[in-house]
Amino acid sequence: MKDKNSPERHAHADSDDDENIHIDANDAFEIIDVDPSAENHLDALDIDEPMEDEHEQEEEEDDSLLKLSHHKPDSSVFTVSIDPRTQARVCSGGEDDRCLVWRLDTGELIHEYPPFDDSVHQVCWSFDGKYLCACDMRGQIRCWTDNADGIPTTEVWSFHTGNDIELMRFHPSAHVLFVGTNDSQLWLFKIPSGEYKIMHGGGDTEITTLEVLSNGKQCISGYGNGHIKLWDLKQCSIVWQYDNSGEGDAAAANNNNNKCISMCLNDEQTLIACGSADGNCRVLNLNNGKLLSSFACFQPSLTKPSTRGDGADDDDGGEDDEDAGSNEDETARSVESVIFGTSHLLICGTLSGYIYIWDINTKQLRSTLNLQSGIVKCLLNEGYLLYTACLDGHIRLMDIRNGEPLKEWKSGGGQDCGIMDMVITKDKRHILCAYTQGLCRIFKLKE
Repeated sequence: MKDKNSPERHAHADSDDDENIHIDANDAFEIIDVDPSAENHLDALDIDEPMEDEHEQEEEEDDSLLKLSHHKPDSSVFTVSIDPRTQARVCSGGEDDRCLVWRLDTGELIHEYPPFDDSVHQVCWSFDGKYLCACDMRGQIRCWTDNADGIPTTEVWSFHTGNDIELMRFHPSAHVLFVGTNDSQLWLFKIPSGEYKIMHGGGDTEITTLEVLSNGKQCISGYGNGHIKLWDLKQCSIVWQYDNSGEGDAAAANNNNNKCISMCLNDEQTLIACGSADGNCRVLNLNNGKLLSSFACFQPSLTKPSTRGDGADDDDGGEDDEDAGSNEDETARSVESVIFGTSHLLICGTLSGYIYIWDINTKQLRSTLNLQSGIVKCLLNEGYLLYTACLDGHIRLMDIRNGEPLKEWKSGGGQDCGIMDMVITKDKRHILCAYTQGLCRIFKLKE
């Protein structure tokens, strides 16, 4: 089954330029009269065969070091995760309800687990690689550890939340598993015993983003209604809450689509940036939750002209088409990835294919980069090298200090080969990507 949050939301994102076409009613048009006697001349044309001068689309190069097809074809692979201890094993989960473990160096399949009940859209290793967890959309969670042969096949714990799971990740320094569900509940499981606490967000909206602070005692979460909360993990209590209606957030006051999509902490643990579905990125003071800045990450769009010029009532669904177009515009604004860079820079990647680089101190826009394809995820290396995973299957590398493009890796998969997830190895030598075509690819960054 498909992940309701990932591939469908990305389907339209590469057509941002088409939305900006504007037709003026005063423009002159050439009217061509068609000779009725020539109507049957079409019969003489064999329209089922391509014209001789019609050139076929050239096959795209594949720059990957390895291409892995362990998952079912045409079933999206939603998630990949590398064993942090050995850096030799990779776990992947997909739309085919399967969870697999394979070797990073050769791509050899190590183990396939019994099928889940639904799409496996979250997998993660514990900080020391001792435990591996996977979950499906319906709420089933399984956890394994290594057997005598060093293969993570020994199941030590399983659970069912009873609600759809939106996110899952391990604590960065403890065997504690965080699981967020679509009813705003944040579960904290002690692994492998399974003891748990529940921190309820106070509503029925989904929990969508989560970051654990470096002190290990607090976490910050974002929700489908745009709320952001800082939690005390020991007391299971809210330290502060930002509800998008605070003073100075004019963007929230005029927009109902404030769903939190992406989140990032700065290295000093003083700021939290949250990218939203409305195209804004909000930066808050981590100590008190006060809004410091709101950065608009979208291009101004022109009003679409009506397709009807007779002023008659629209009986053929025209209003629905207009609403659908409006919804597509709003979805394309989504800030899919946010990350803090060097020199007080904030990088925002959007589903419409734009990278916005902001100076946090001056609140000025440094650069705007159009990558021509929707952005799914951004990773930063050495504080200024930005890797972007895009819906056309390409990985693009750029220098955020000047916006200069440095390199591009192609997938060879064509138009329908969107990237769903991207991770980089600890030694920064390889990048792994999961694709909509049921494939995983490994790219070499450097020797």
